[in-house]
Amino acid sequence: MRSVCVGDNVIDYYVNSKRMYPGGNSVNVAVHLARLNNDSAYLGNIGSDKMAGVIVRALQANEVIFDKCEYIENGTTKHCNYEVINGERTFIDVDLGDNWSGPMVLTEDKLNYIKGFDVVISNCNAKMQDEMHKISDLDRIYVYDFGEKDKYHVDDYLEKVCRNLDLAMFSFPKTEPEILEEFAERVMSFGCVNVLITMGRSGQYLINENGLVHGEAKYVEAVDTMGAGDSFLAAFVSELHKYGWHKSEVLDREKILKAFDVASSYSRDNCLSGGGFGFEVDI
Repeated sequence: MRSVCVGDNVIDYYVNSKRMYPGGNSVNVAVHLARLNNDSAYLGNIGSDKMAGVIVRALQANEVIFDKCEYIENGTTKHCNYEVINGERTFIDVDLGDNWSGPMVLTEDKLNYIKGFDVVISNCNAKMQDEMHKISDLDRIYVYDFGEKDKYHVDDYLEKVCRNLDLAMFSFPKTEPEILEEFAERVMSFGCVNVLITMGRSGQYLINENGLVHGEAKYVEAVDTMGAGDSFLAAFVSELHKYGWHKSEVLDREKILKAFDVASSYSRDNCLSGGGFGFEVDI
C-alpha cells in the first residue's frame, strides 16, 4: 500500500521525566505505516529550528518518504508539554514558537503528488480543515482522525471535512452504543462512509449503513499510551487494504473484525515503549 499522511509534526515533551519524543498525528501514523511494510510518506511543513531536525531524523530512521515537505524559513516546531505518570499522560500546554511552520496549503503541485498514493490520511491537529475539500475531490481512499475534542465534532467542522470521506475516526469516553450510532449517523449525513470510534479499554466500534461492529481492547500494563490511537489507525488501515479496501466501500463485518484484531494487538504493543513510536531523544 502507498499511503501519504498529510499534516502536523510536533515535539512531545514529558515535563516530569524530562523526556522528549518526535510526534504529531501525521508523523506517528506515517511511521507506523512504514513499520507495517507499507510505502509510507509524510507531507507537511517543516521548520528550521533544532526541533525540526529531530522530526527529520525520526522520519529518516523509520524510512518514511518526506521529500515533498516544504521547509519554512525561520519556521518553529510546535511542542506539546505533558506530565506522564504510570503510562497515562496529562496535557499541560502547547508552544507554537515565534513562527509556527504549519499549517500546510495544498497547492496544485502537492495535490498532484498526493494522487500518486492509494490512501490519504489527515487529522484535526493539522489545522487544515479548510484545505480538506481538495482531498475530497481526489479519487483516493480518504481517512481523517477527528480526535477527542468536542470542537472537532460539531456540524460546521464535519461539513468541511466529511465529503467523500471513507473512514472517520473519533475518540470517545465510554458511551452507550445507542448514542454512538446516533452520533455516527450525523457524521455519515455529511458524506462519510465508515465511522470508527475508539474508547480505550472499552474497545472500538465501526458504524456504517450495515450497522455496528464492536471490537475488544487488548489490555497491557502500559509504559506510555501516547500514540495508541495513531498506531491503531495505522494498523487498521494497513490491514483493510490487504483485504482489497476500495474507495467508497461500506466495510463488512468480517473485514472489520479481522482488522480490529490486528490493530488492537499492534496498538497494545506500541504502549510498551515511550512516545508516539518509541523514538526517545536526548535533550
